[in-house]
Amino acid sequence: MKKIDRRKFVKSSIALGGATVLSSQIPSVLKGNSLFGFPDIVTASASDVKKALPKLLAEIGGLERFVKQGVKVGILANSPWVNPGTFTHPDVTLSMANLCFEAGASEVICFKPARDGYWEESKYYEELQSVISKIKHSEKRVDVSIEKGLELKTAEIYQDFLEVDVYISIPVAKHHTGTLFSGNLKGLMGVSSSNTNRHMHSPDGEYTYSKHDYLSQCIADLNLIRQPDLCVMDAIECIQENGPRGPGQTTSPNLLIAGTDPVALDAYAAELIGLDPADVVTLGKSALHAYGTNDLSKLTIKQI
Repeated sequence: MKKIDRRKFVKSSIALGGATVLSSQIPSVLKGNSLFGFPDIVTASASDVKKALPKLLAEIGGLERFVKQGVKVGILANSPWVNPGTFTHPDVTLSMANLCFEAGASEVICFKPARDGYWEESKYYEELQSVISKIKHSEKRVDVSIEKGLELKTAEIYQDFLEVDVYISIPVAKHHTGTLFSGNLKGLMGVSSSNTNRHMHSPDGEYTYSKHDYLSQCIADLNLIRQPDLCVMDAIECIQENGPRGPGQTTSPNLLIAGTDPVALDAYAAELIGLDPADVVTLGKSALHAYGTNDLSKLTIKQI
């Protein structure tokens, strides 16, 4: 069978009036690390992110397993908020972008533009300004149909999200009032439009956190579009109340967490910040869609 080029497929579908996204149409790195002899989840101290990140990734095959010469990489980091524990630390985002360029990526796109002052908060800001200058941001959005979505049938998302060769999720692990926990799964709302996000909160487009089950199902459905090829979760400082924006009490595990299963990493990180994964409805609904597992007892977890 002739291999389908991702960018050509997406452009052709959009030209016909929109893209219908099937998991089989957008290939990604196999999610089961155990198939390759790697741990499913790896954690490392985040005392020096720039040094720790390559060591962390080495445990699951190194960044070269995911990022090849000339590929286009998309990064999704949670960068809009300002209160402690509510945003992906810029040390993590910037270090990952730098590693991608070093691995030969032709482009690195941060889907969401960073807020004012975000990069300057990194201790590597002066050293890696040239990296920041090369990072691109998404602009154009397209409508997609979600064939197997139970509540969310369509979404308006960044076109780049469909077209990049490699998608890396870099969320912060934190509390969320509407879904209890926010990580890889909830973080994907960062690629969808405000209009889509309103209708994910409630069918009538009201921004409310009261419809927990509905929002959780919509998030699980949204993640059918595409799952990360690589997840690196920031668990350096995490808010435990009043998420997503805070302010509120925080905990400081001071860890980086890596893997390829976004559901498993979210379940692990939820426990890490004092939550019971069984209470996070999004995890169960996502596991039923079969693109990840929330059963940590089945996974190999390694601390380095």
